[in-house]
Amino acid sequence: MRRFAAIFIVLITALSAAAQSATVRHRCWDIVVERETEDRPYVLVPMMETVDSGARLVTMAMDYLGTPYRYAGRSPKAFDCAGFALYLYRHFGYSLPGWSGAQARLGTEVSDTRNLRPGDLVFFGGRGNKKIVGHTGIVVDADANSGTFRFIHASTGAGVIISRSTEDYYRMRYITARRIFR
Repeated sequence: MRRFAAIFIVLITALSAAAQSATVRHRCWDIVVERETEDRPYVLVPMMETVDSGARLVTMAMDYLGTPYRYAGRSPKAFDCAGFALYLYRHFGYSLPGWSGAQARLGTEVSDTRNLRPGDLVFFGGRGNKKIVGHTGIVVDADANSGTFRFIHASTGAGVIISRSTEDYYRMRYITARRIFR
């Protein structure tokens, strides 16, 4: 967060010299200077946490591809599905419970998979009962037209991998999606 504050200070300082409106582009957001007041510009900054944090979480998650699965694993040595989400979200200041059923009650529901964003959590039924949450994944990307998505998760057989919502096993067990980042 301090890094972002430093970026804003530098941008505001650089823009304060300009007397007219300007837009500063960043890869994930824009800062718009609408007017100047005394030596300080008036700056509108959109919520960055939405896109930027989810994309950064997914980038971080990719570093753990191939990490082995272990029941109740919550460290880079080994993860279970809920422990993987818990570990990653902790780096962004969020405290998630250690089991999928509780995680599926957090945040805001994303009822239409066409609206999924990177970093959203997706939940699937377990092996014993397809209708009870038993597995957590993190959205990598989603198709806004079809609603299909890819997700990264700790699977029992292969450890941390990327899977697709179109795979029969997951398509038949999909239950819900939740957005933790605003």
